[in-house]
Amino acid sequence: MEEDDSVSLTLHTLASIRSLIINADTPFSAISSVLDFLTGLLPETTRRFSTTNDLTPQIFESILSNLLRLQTSTDSRGRVAAESLAVLASLSERNPTAAAIDGEVFASICIGADVSSRMWMLRNAERFDLPSSVLFTLFFGFTKDPYPLIRKLALDGLVYVCEAGGFDHARAVQGCYARAVELMGDAEDSVRSSAVRAVSVWGKVLIASKEETNRRECADAVFLQLCSVVRDMSVDVRVEVFKAFGVIGTASESIILQTLSKKVLRAGKGKKPQDRLSNGSVDAAAAAGVFIHGFEDEFYEVREAAVDSFHSLSVNSIEFPDEAVCLLMDMLYDDYMVVRLKALEALHHIADMGNLKIQETYMPAFLDAIVDTSENIRLTARNILKLAKLPDLKLVNKGVDCLLKSLEMYPEDEPDILSTLFLFGQNHSNFVVNIIKRFREKLETDSGNKSEFNSRQVSAFLMFIISAPLSNKQSITSIPPLAFSYSLAMLGKFSCGLHDMMDQDTLLAYLAHCTTLSASSGKEFSKADMFLNAYRRSTAYHSETLKPMGSIAELEIKNPALKSVNHILLKVKAAWLLSQSECSKEAFRALRACKQELATLTSSISNGASEFMCQYVHLIELLAQVWPHFENSRHTSTCRSVELELLMEEVEIKLMEIRCRFTGLSTEVPLLMELVILSCLLRLHKFEICCRLSCKKKLSSTVSQLELHHEQQCTKPSDFLTETKSHCKRLGKFNCFSPEQFTLSGNLQCVSAELEVPGNGPYNPVSFVAGLPVAIPCEIKLLNVPRDARLWLRISRSDDTCQFVYLDPNLYNGGETEKRFMFTAVACMTPRAVVFTLQVSIGIECLFEDVCCRKHRYGPKHPVTYLCKEREVHFSLVSRTEAVL
Repeated sequence: MEEDDSVSLTLHTLASIRSLIINADTPFSAISSVLDFLTGLLPETTRRFSTTNDLTPQIFESILSNLLRLQTSTDSRGRVAAESLAVLASLSERNPTAAAIDGEVFASICIGADVSSRMWMLRNAERFDLPSSVLFTLFFGFTKDPYPLIRKLALDGLVYVCEAGGFDHARAVQGCYARAVELMGDAEDSVRSSAVRAVSVWGKVLIASKEETNRRECADAVFLQLCSVVRDMSVDVRVEVFKAFGVIGTASESIILQTLSKKVLRAGKGKKPQDRLSNGSVDAAAAAGVFIHGFEDEFYEVREAAVDSFHSLSVNSIEFPDEAVCLLMDMLYDDYMVVRLKALEALHHIADMGNLKIQETYMPAFLDAIVDTSENIRLTARNILKLAKLPDLKLVNKGVDCLLKSLEMYPEDEPDILSTLFLFGQNHSNFVVNIIKRFREKLETDSGNKSEFNSRQVSAFLMFIISAPLSNKQSITSIPPLAFSYSLAMLGKFSCGLHDMMDQDTLLAYLAHCTTLSASSGKEFSKADMFLNAYRRSTAYHSETLKPMGSIAELEIKNPALKSVNHILLKVKAAWLLSQSECSKEAFRALRACKQELATLTSSISNGASEFMCQYVHLIELLAQVWPHFENSRHTSTCRSVELELLMEEVEIKLMEIRCRFTGLSTEVPLLMELVILSCLLRLHKFEICCRLSCKKKLSSTVSQLELHHEQQCTKPSDFLTETKSHCKRLGKFNCFSPEQFTLSGNLQCVSAELEVPGNGPYNPVSFVAGLPVAIPCEIKLLNVPRDARLWLRISRSDDTCQFVYLDPNLYNGGETEKRFMFTAVACMTPRAVVFTLQVSIGIECLFEDVCCRKHRYGPKHPVTYLCKEREVHFSLVSRTEAVL
């Protein structure tokens, strides 16, 4: 009863409030009090009526009707209309189904409201879901308001309309840009600041709308227009100007270079791009020394914004990065950590594009950053050093010394410092001989120390040294075996530092091989070359993924699971490398680890991608089992020949299954075709087969198809394909094969099927009459089967006798991914027996296979791969009694 009384009272109260609102004689002060009451009542109303009646529409209509009355009233130019709109906005946000507010009503109230109400309405205009044309007209009109805060809010509103998109009228864009340029000369600081932001946003839209021939001139005009206010007295305005440079992001090379010199360059003298939008021209000399002024500004906020805008300008300029490095290096001495960090990030961006040239004069500032007290600054500085290429031995030694100093000061950074030394050593492998001398001196100095293996400096020297053979400039024979032997003792520490580049098994195999080959007389050098060349190819991809601006890195940010998949692919590649280097146990252990890691990713990637990766890892595992057979002599025992034949058949079946059972393949196609080529080469190399001609035909056909694929996709053929093509007329080379890196296709889907025989089992068999055909009722489910697929129902007996029944596409036509249907198959091979079983499965014909495998008149013309497990069907002979009945 209490709850019913409460609801009745609330409804009665709201009815009284409604009558009070719509009464024309109610004073505005009373309506204002009512609106305040309703605003406070909204949360309670929502809670109380969440399971009964929602009164929001009634309240909305009452206030809206009063708002229309206020609009026509002569006394409505006050606070009440704005308060009514505030309540309506709150109601709309709580109940999206409520009626919308008319744009003309909102505009008329805004024009008639006092200053404080008008400010509130402009700030909250986007809450009312008004048409963009109304918002544009409203904001554009108020840019001429006499009150500065109104002008600022109007400019901010125009920026909001532009960023919201969908407003691309040419005259409107030009008008907004011109108005913003005009207000850049406003007397109020806040208005000028908003005007600068509006110029950058609308200017970028304007540049994009121009034709290609006029786009550069328009960009120059906008850029120089911003340069004209870079020395504004307001800190906020100067900050917005440098942020605006980052938004525009481009201008002519001569103008960008002019920003780095206070002296007017010859290229900029007399150049005045016509700014048709503001009916005037802007002198190119306005850009003189813009960034110098920004870097020398007394406020760190301006310096930070100036450094930050270097990123976008560096992308579209050739000479700008070289000129900018000197200024950025000076910013590494800034008093504020945030400015130093921004300068390092800009330098890393330039280094990432390969344009960073560190000279001796820059080294002190850069090396100080490596030992900075800030962890973020040290990390960013080391990332730069990973990409840097220093010109001489003196600077290389300084870089190594500074890293050693940082290692002693910050031992917690050891893993990343070791990683830095590894990549730094690859980039400067021609200086490894000098580092080896220093390493030996260090060992002699520490010879009395029993814990020399734990010395951080020794481990740092070793990391630099062992990385050198992985570059193309240094061979193993120039490095003493002692370095690799000591590194084996530090395997755990090194694998922690290199976890992003290689796993511990790969590192162990690499160090073991280098130790052996460095001490040998060179007999096994060709094998070492194969190992290192293959590993260089595998690490080349990883060096690309380190680039934060790369497309693969951007995909990994959008889909974190992709990063894990890419790491698994790298491990698979390393496992293949281990199998080639007679490290089979390590290879199989690494592949098992890949399978376990894939099992944890099944919920993060699509079913098609997960199944493809599992099949791919299994295929590489089979090839790793095959490979030792080819390391021995050409003639092997009969037992091993049979084992190899079975393995090769399994490889070919698995490869055919992958090619048939997945749709949406794109980046995976070259890899799969190279695996087909590899299997053909292996057969031709090892087997004395009668069908050698057909194998050569398949090899030649696949090579041609892969070449055509590369031409159509404008991609570069792999070394393996090039070598195979050049040796196709002879035997062909297979020892240069390495699984190419690829990115999983986004629309990868697995073709599969499910087959059931309803009600059938050992105790509920299908009845048959010996010698007569028998019907098998099948319930079939197909997933992702393409329209042009040829499906067959295979019915087989234990004596390998089989029969194929064609599944007509009309049975499962339709656009949906999943298809279900019933099908009755007729088996014609009923034996003279009381009971028997048949095996039934669904297969898809591999149309890309040229080899005809048809043995009977009826059945598939090409090899078949199966989409589901075999289903046993049980049969029982019909008794005489049953036959009579």
